[in-house]
Amino acid sequence: MSLKKILLVDDKALLRDALIEYLGTGDYEIIEAEDGEKAVSMFRDNDYDVVILDHNLPGMDGYKTLKLMKQLKPDIPIIGLTGELSIEIREKYLSMGAYDIHAKSAIYEKLIPTLTAALQGEKRGESDEKPDYIQLAEKLKNEGRWEESALYLKEAGIEQRARGKLEKANELFEESINRYIRAGRRSKAAEIEKMIGNG
Repeated sequence: MSLKKILLVDDKALLRDALIEYLGTGDYEIIEAEDGEKAVSMFRDNDYDVVILDHNLPGMDGYKTLKLMKQLKPDIPIIGLTGELSIEIREKYLSMGAYDIHAKSAIYEKLIPTLTAALQGEKRGESDEKPDYIQLAEKLKNEGRWEESALYLKEAGIEQRARGKLEKANELFEESINRYIRAGRRSKAAEIEKMIGNG
């Protein structure tokens, strides 16, 4: 059985080395690129089963790299990684055709299941035009994706606060804090604490 070929794109050699060690070379042939321009050139000239793409790249960022790769070979799954995941980044990646995107803090729990699903041809859920943040938060929680789940609850809380529903907003912020703590992101939880009770 031939090894699955992964193009790993990240400007930090230490992170690439850590990911290669984590994924192992028994099941995968991992080819490295340190920037978007080189990655697109390699992607154009070679066949890969999946791409793991860092968002914060020097020069050409993850968005532009993803866009060019999708123009060249739209059927190859691309999994994004980012140090600071936001709803804007997540939704933009999904809308541009990424298979999924993960916060780097969660990749050691989440990357292999996502990679396996992508390689097996499983379809990812399409993002809605106007997502229901609470529903998405619950779906992500059920997948064990606590940080992303907390992110959506925070956004839902901000929406509720804007509508003048402070009690509901604070309830969502509290649950967001719990989920950030569960994800080991205490600094993020502390940011949300400052939002509670403020009109």
